[in-house]
Amino acid sequence: MHIIAGLLVPGQPAADIGADHALLAMYLVDKQIAPRVIATELGDGPYQRLCKAVNDSPYANRIEVRQGDGLQPLMAGEVTNIIVAGMGGETIAKILSHDWVKSGSFSRFVLQPMSRPGVLRRILAHQGWEIREERLVWQNRRLFIIIEVIPGNHPYHLTPLEIEAGPILLRQADPLAQVYRQQLQKKYKHLRDSLLQSKTRPNRELLTEVEDKLRELEVFLK
Repeated sequence: MHIIAGLLVPGQPAADIGADHALLAMYLVDKQIAPRVIATELGDGPYQRLCKAVNDSPYANRIEVRQGDGLQPLMAGEVTNIIVAGMGGETIAKILSHDWVKSGSFSRFVLQPMSRPGVLRRILAHQGWEIREERLVWQNRRLFIIIEVIPGNHPYHLTPLEIEAGPILLRQADPLAQVYRQQLQKKYKHLRDSLLQSKTRPNRELLTEVEDKLRELEVFLK
């Protein structure tokens, strides 16, 4: 939570989309990182549990609970910080792309894709949203990716490796980032070895892509 909190604009209101039991919202108001937080859930069951968690806490006067899908429960520009954590990359991309004008009315997004972060990075680059920072967290024996994003309107190009691995994580000197890059190398080598045993044309094309990624990745492993 402290890493997500550290990427927010401090002292400004925030919204946690898919807030679960509001632990992050409570942390933000308790540590005075955000003066108030809007916490949302979509389904009736999760929404009721969220309401109970907030009402049972000492922060009910600073956490507002709303029900709805993605950013739809919010008014445009209503908060400075938006957090979308614990969802797949495709789901997060869908939330942002539902209404790009409204999404762009918020100043900063902190996103934690649980899977397929490349799908998210591709759509961010296509839309021209700046990937300002990427962080890794080691928890429950796996690495989690946290991405800080600023809305924009100048599309840019990412290589296939940057889309999948992250343009900042590829270049980060942090030891955890080096472990991450080594894991990617191992994954690509395993995939390459599997593809070498196949002679179908689609697999040959994929093999070329994997070998290109391995060559590019070598630069960041030295």
